[in-house]
Amino acid sequence: MSKITTSGGRSVGLKLLVVCALVLLMGIPALFISLIAFERSDRANEVTREVSQNYGGEQTLLGPIWVVPYSETGAPDEDGKRRVSTGEYVIFADSGEVDIPALKTEEKKLSLYRVTTFQAEANFRATFTRPEVLPGNVTMHWEDSRILLGISDVRGLRDDVFLTMPDSEKLKFAPALGGALSNMRAARADIEPAYTQKFRGVSEVSGLQFMEVPIGRNFDGETLNVAATLPIKGAGRIAIVPFAQSTKSLIAADWPHPSFKGQFPPVDRTITDDGFSAQWSVPLLARGIPGAGPAHSIGLERLTQSTMEVSLVQLVTPYQKVNRALKYAIMFIGLVFLGYFLFEVLLGQRVHPAQYVLIGLAQCIFYLLLLAFAEHVGFAAAFLIAAAAVVGVTSAYAGAVFGAGKYALRAGAIFAGIYSLLFVLMQIEDLALLIGAVTSFLAIAGTMYLTRNINWYSSGEDS
Repeated sequence: MSKITTSGGRSVGLKLLVVCALVLLMGIPALFISLIAFERSDRANEVTREVSQNYGGEQTLLGPIWVVPYSETGAPDEDGKRRVSTGEYVIFADSGEVDIPALKTEEKKLSLYRVTTFQAEANFRATFTRPEVLPGNVTMHWEDSRILLGISDVRGLRDDVFLTMPDSEKLKFAPALGGALSNMRAARADIEPAYTQKFRGVSEVSGLQFMEVPIGRNFDGETLNVAATLPIKGAGRIAIVPFAQSTKSLIAADWPHPSFKGQFPPVDRTITDDGFSAQWSVPLLARGIPGAGPAHSIGLERLTQSTMEVSLVQLVTPYQKVNRALKYAIMFIGLVFLGYFLFEVLLGQRVHPAQYVLIGLAQCIFYLLLLAFAEHVGFAAAFLIAAAAVVGVTSAYAGAVFGAGKYALRAGAIFAGIYSLLFVLMQIEDLALLIGAVTSFLAIAGTMYLTRNINWYSSGEDS
């Protein structure tokens, strides 16, 4: 069987090695373009944060908790002095519910970037039982007790907030004083002289911003039922902290692309093109925090680490898809180089390494064009524009290099197929690896078949 050789005095095998080295070399400009894509993505995230701050940002809400200042007197020491510990005793509701039945979203645009903002009313209801016996020599100052609500960013409040209790007028919330009330009570303690130890209060432990309503003078019973509505705004994400020993939550919104995160997934969800609805239920054992206890010792810092959460996400940002495409850059540049190499060895027309470099740079510029246009017209349209431009110039160059228009058409068909494959990979993420692996195998297998009669040691003479 005759052997296929190339014209000139250069080994075909050596030329293939040079082409492979050039493919790897093209990874350098692809890397720089990848850095540009990450920089633009970081800029988009920065703008998102700036816009979000104007609307309250990502919001985390904590429903009604009952906080009572207390003082605990220890036994006399050798000098007859008693140590007094003060702090805040936290009582979580036996059962609690929060409904957000109509979370309305709106996309805000700044320059090239979009941010999903929302407005809603969070309706809280809670039922408490007053503890009967507390351990130790503890004095509970019920007259200074209060109901607290927590929010991650008070700038997201759209109006005043009121507490509703049975047989009582609405009580208006005010910024919380933290542990000030318990410290004031300790100062009035009839213990002379006293060593005083002040434990951290609720607002110093949990990391949220609080508002409070004093209820000591409005309540004198065993069971307490309260309700409150928070008119809020925010951006990107809303999370509910399980605020009761048994907490149920409902969130319904007009956003069709929710992402349910947090430690507690919804027990039921419905997602349509018009929006979503989700329900949660968190029992006491799942929450992992006691139903009552001193604020400094019951693990309040863990509250915000366990949430019922939903993010209002964009399906896929242009930067995500461009960065995904860049991950395949070396493979697709290699496929284009392989196409040129097969034309070269099968037609006997030498292609200089400098021409391969030009072809590779054109492939790299494809990703730069894709990034630039995607910011303005979206990924799909940007891909069509960039691919048409690069396929057109590389196929026309093939016609010039190999000296016939028919080769430009053949090269154009091959390169269009390669870029069509790349677009398909961007759309079906779950199967991208499988398709990419099979395509690479078929490309190598096809090359092996087409070059099966090549004398790789040839320097231009048949052997």
